[in-house]
Formats: sequence, C-alpha cells, structure tokens
Amino acid sequence: MENGEALNTIVTIGDKHYIWGIFMLIASARKAGMREPFLVGAMDFPPEAGKVLEQFGDVALVHLGDTGRSLACMKAKLMMDAKTPFVTWADADAFFTGNVSEMLAPPSHEEARFRLRTPSEMPAAFKGHVFGEDGTHIPVAVLEQWQRDVAAVAGETLEKARYTTSGSSAFFSISLARHRRFLELWYELESRVLPVRNVGVVDDALKFYHQLDESTLNACLNFIKDAPLVKSPFGLNRDRKRLFAHFIAHPKPWEGWTKRALRFYDDYIGVLDWALAQGYAPPGPVPFSLKRRNGKLCRRLAPFVELAARIMRRLKRYVRMACA
Repeated sequence: MENGEALNTIVTIGDKHYIWGIFMLIASARKAGMREPFLVGAMDFPPEAGKVLEQFGDVALVHLGDTGRSLACMKAKLMMDAKTPFVTWADADAFFTGNVSEMLAPPSHEEARFRLRTPSEMPAAFKGHVFGEDGTHIPVAVLEQWQRDVAAVAGETLEKARYTTSGSSAFFSISLARHRRFLELWYELESRVLPVRNVGVVDDALKFYHQLDESTLNACLNFIKDAPLVKSPFGLNRDRKRLFAHFIAHPKPWEGWTKRALRFYDDYIGVLDWALAQGYAPPGPVPFSLKRRNGKLCRRLAPFVELAARIMRRLKRYVRMACA
C-alpha cells in the first residue's frame, strides 16, 4: 500500500471444485497481514460462494462463461482486469506461509517475478516430450516452434531464446502499467495454438504446448522482444516462514493429502483454524482432510489416497483417448 492506494492485485481463478482452495489462499494472505486486493475468476460458483470469499474484504469476483478451454488459459485475460500498477497471478491450489507483500511484485517495472526451473527439474516438466535430448533444458524443437508461433502474433521476435529452462506459471507477477501488451500477446498466442477443449492443466496430445498456459507463457517470455525480464531470484521459495507454497499434485488438500504435501499440513490447517477463530464462514462443511483431529489418519492414508488419484487420472486419460 502507498498512501492508502493498492500497488498490486493478486489474481486467481477456479470453478466450484476450487472454492476451498481460493478460500484458503485468501485466508492465508489475510492471516499473514497481507492487504492486497484479490480478483477471482469464478466459474460455476454456487450463489453463496461469492459472499464467502468477499467476507475477507477487498475481494472482487469476475463471473466467467464457459470458455471451452481449461480455466488456466484465462490467466492473462483476468490479469488485465486488475486496476493496480502491478498484478500478481497465484494459483488457487496454493497458499502463503507468511507475509510476502514486499516480495510479490518484481523489483522494477521491467522485470517479472517468476520461478525458472533448475536443469535437474526439467525432465519432470518435459516428461514424454524430451525430443531425444538430455532433458535438462527446453528442447530445441520446442523453442523453434515457439518462436514461429510468437512471431505470428507479435511480429518480430528475438533470434535466440532468453532462457534455457522453463518456469512454473503457478505464480507470475509483472508491472501491468508497463506490460499490458505482453498479457495481450500471451492471450492471443493461447487463442491461436491451443485447441478448444478442456482436459485440465496438461494436454499430452499437444506436442509443443502440453502444459497449456505454462507453455504459452514461457514461449512469450523467451521470444517477445519487449517481454518482462526474469532477472532477480524468485525469493518466495527460500524462507519457510515466507513461502508461496503450491500443491501441484492431486488430490488437493481439501480432498486428501499426498505424501509430499503433508510437510505443509500444520501450516495449512493453521490457516483454517485462524479463519474460523476470526469468525469467517467456511465455504461449506469442513472436509475430513482439513479437520485437525484427522491429522494422524490423513498421514497414514496419504500413500493410498495418492495411488487412487493416480489410477483415476490414468482411467480418465484412457477414456479420452478412446473417445477421441
């Protein structure tokens, strides 16, 4: 805040299955003393959901129609609805472990706050899409296609990619005052290269854009000449007390706990305990996995819950392939 004026808006999105996630994301920020306004893209929300989120104060909802694509492909469009100099994207399946207001926006209007992967993380990002290379960097064939597609929407591009590794689109913060055109081009690229179908956040049928919004964002950051620059350390992954913690796997904590996610069990449940103690109404009955008294059982069940989710994902994939 500067002279009472908000400098940064946190933007997120979800459908009815992510209301608990959005509730916890906003609650974690308010628990930590973060005062940024929130802008929430809402699809298929029940009428009472808006009031549940708005009770935290300075929360605005944008009700979305069916886009045909994954909701993740609405990120750029929603970010442009912010009214502040800076805008920060935060996925709804995440939360803040402490006050990170000073680290949300990048250090300057020319930069982006964005986490690039290390080379050792890259094989997971391009699993099944390695194109015969060593897997520690963005494959050359992918970069070449990205460059062609970015040129189709932006005109001129850089001759060489800016980065050798890709970054996670779970968190992305830029100067809206400086880089609105970048967001427009990101959205235009998605409209051009992504098919109109919703298979979630990964579409393995796409050779060059299997990560959808993340793939297109990385393409834009690499080749748009006037793109914001990823220069400074990400920062929100260093101090346990000041993290942006993202639950990447399924199930999500309000559905069940994975073994990896359990390291944040006490922190996440602590957010809900705080919210309820403050008198905030929850989105509905508290799920089994978010009741502190069920902690020991959640830990024991985690391997089986994770396995069940993996089996369900594979079954859905086979069904999609059979119906294609």
